[in-house]
Parts: sequence; structure tokens; C-alpha cells
Amino acid sequence: MKNPIQLSKFLTDNKQRTLQYLKNAFPALSFDDTEDVYQDSSLALYLNICNGKLTNLTSSLYTYFLRICINLSLKLLNKRERMLTVAIGDGGAGCRAIPCDMLEQAMLNEDESETRRIEERKQNLVNAIIVEMNEQCRHLLLGRYVDGYSWSSIAQRYGIANADTAKSIAYRCRKKFREKYHHLAAKIEGLTKD
Repeated sequence: MKNPIQLSKFLTDNKQRTLQYLKNAFPALSFDDTEDVYQDSSLALYLNICNGKLTNLTSSLYTYFLRICINLSLKLLNKRERMLTVAIGDGGAGCRAIPCDMLEQAMLNEDESETRRIEERKQNLVNAIIVEMNEQCRHLLLGRYVDGYSWSSIAQRYGIANADTAKSIAYRCRKKFREKYHHLAAKIEGLTKD
């Protein structure tokens, strides 16, 4: 999409749904903030197209653009306060930034048992890792372990050569997930120091 008219039409056609998504996913952002993120993301998309970074795009252009918007929103929020990104919606396809202070208050509620607090922390950690995974890994793992699809169904659904290839890719995704989970869980428990 090197044609500036096509890019302009794409951005115009998708502006309202992108702004609505940002408003829902990041309630801490003001209207002006979401407008700024949208404009900055539009510029980043234009520059990426001009620099040839979209030649091997593995997702839709809108998904790629939305990921730019999400990343810029998170950067903006992280400048303001500590935020945790968690998966929400249909199988982790979306994300939401939640202030850590608010999350910590909910987790440290004195009425909750220690087991419940630990389980919530683990779930939040899992959600945060899933949001950060690439789209293919997220689809494979959620399709298999949340939705219960067979490997052959997953392969067909996501355009993978066969069930064995889907299993192999999922194995690598699980391995990356476990490594990140154990590393972050150890940090949370104070077992490692940076």
C-alpha cells in the first residue's frame, strides 16, 4: 500500500473503531491522548510502509496498525504510572492496561485467602504473557488449550501445513511461555534480582 490515497482511506475508514478500541482498552487515556496515539500510530505506519517493513506482513494491516496503537498507548501510560497489561475478551485477543496500585489493592484485600491471592497473581501473569506473545502462538495455544480444537483443526484454521507442524510450533510457543512465566514468577516472589 504505497499509494498515499489508499493509506489515507484506510486510516479514515478505521479511525472511529480504533479510537473506540483504545478508549475501552485504556480508560486511563483521555480523548486527546487517544487522538495523539492515533496520529502517532498513523505516522509510524506510514514510515514503516515507506521503509519497506510491511513486505512480509503476517497479519491484516488493521491488526498491525492496532498493535502499533496499543504499543504507543502502553508507552504513554507507563510514563505516567506503573501499569499491568492483561488479556481480556475473546480468548485473549484484546488487552487492557490496569494500574498496578489498583491491582495490588484488589489482590491484597484482607478478606481473601492467601491461595486466592496467589492464583490471581498467576492468572494476571499468564494473561500478561499471552498478550505479549505473537499472534500465531496466541492462536495456537488458545485454540488448543482454551477452545479445545484438535491439532488438525488448528492447522486448517490458521493456514499451517498439517497437524504435526502445528504441534511443533505450539511446542516452541509453550517453551517460550514457560521460560517467561518462570522468570517473571521468580521476580514476583523476589527469588531473582535485576
